[in-house]
Amino acid sequence: MLAPTPLLRPSPLDIGDLFAGSFAALKRRFGLFVLIALFPSLVGLVVIGGGVVIALSATVAAGSRGMTAGILVGIAVAIVGALATVLAQVKAQGMMSLGAYEIAQGQHPDLRGLLTRTRGFLPRMAPVIAIFLGAVLLAYGLVLGIVFAMVGALDGSSGGRAAGAAALMVLLVLAMIPVTIFLQIKLLYTVPAIALEQVGGIEGMKRSWRLTRGAFWRTFGYSIVASLAVAAVGMVVSGASQIVMMPAAMSMEGNTNDPGRVAAAMMVLLPLYLVVILLQVAVQLVTQPFLHAYTTYMFIDQVRRSELPPAPAYGHQAPQPGYYAPPGQYYGQQQPGQGYPPQAPPAPGQPGGWQPPAPPQG
Repeated sequence: MLAPTPLLRPSPLDIGDLFAGSFAALKRRFGLFVLIALFPSLVGLVVIGGGVVIALSATVAAGSRGMTAGILVGIAVAIVGALATVLAQVKAQGMMSLGAYEIAQGQHPDLRGLLTRTRGFLPRMAPVIAIFLGAVLLAYGLVLGIVFAMVGALDGSSGGRAAGAAALMVLLVLAMIPVTIFLQIKLLYTVPAIALEQVGGIEGMKRSWRLTRGAFWRTFGYSIVASLAVAAVGMVVSGASQIVMMPAAMSMEGNTNDPGRVAAAMMVLLPLYLVVILLQVAVQLVTQPFLHAYTTYMFIDQVRRSELPPAPAYGHQAPQPGYYAPPGQYYGQQQPGQGYPPQAPPAPGQPGGWQPPAPPQG
């Protein structure tokens, strides 16, 4: 059962409400979300950097004989660093989802508290990660199998088989696009369900599948609007960066025979290139927390849409007295303490109850 979130508007939420809630969460704890977004890069940098230092030290100590061992150690370090970065990214997703949920409750989460409260998140996500990796490997295996079939058909001078394999690969790629979109929408709430409701990975996938039942197109529309907004911001930053770098690049291309001018253009391009990279990183540090907060609030809204009792059929006002009769009474019957004040009992010698009006005189 989700806790009350007074900083969000009551459900149902529209796209404007979701954008407003997500921006409000970023505004309240912007530094926290930036640190969480940087967490995977820092983990990968530490793991890979430490492994490279160890590999170089072992290679220098062993001399020329240890060159092969150093290369193998470097490959192993790269693989371990990639896995550690992926796990850190998954952990960061859970932390951002839980942080957005706690901010909506009016709390003030911090990095240490979120690390502690998501301690069991990665073990619960292990089945989801395994299923995802298995699906990716299966897709790549199918594509590579078709490519090898094409190469074998060409070696055997069989143009028909090669054309058939190429057509099959095109059809496979085209079929994977809608299937991927469908699964992405159906499993959109997996991370929020696991992070907020503390369920297991398989149960989180089932939970997301059930919540999107009957709400697929609305979920797809809300999600694609946020993704397009983030993509538009990235395109604006990228276009502005290219416009700024274009004069220096054109000056360098027109003076390739003059080393001095090429060096001067490079001295201008390198700082601009670093600024572009920093701008792109800054955009990612803002847009990633925004998307996770947006998805979390979509999940909260969908849970309340699906599990709260429906609103009255005619408006949102409370039923009037006498509109719904309790058991044993008829529609419109006055309840005790409602309606007109009780009448005084009849005087002695007068009949009680209702009396017809007297006939008119004369």
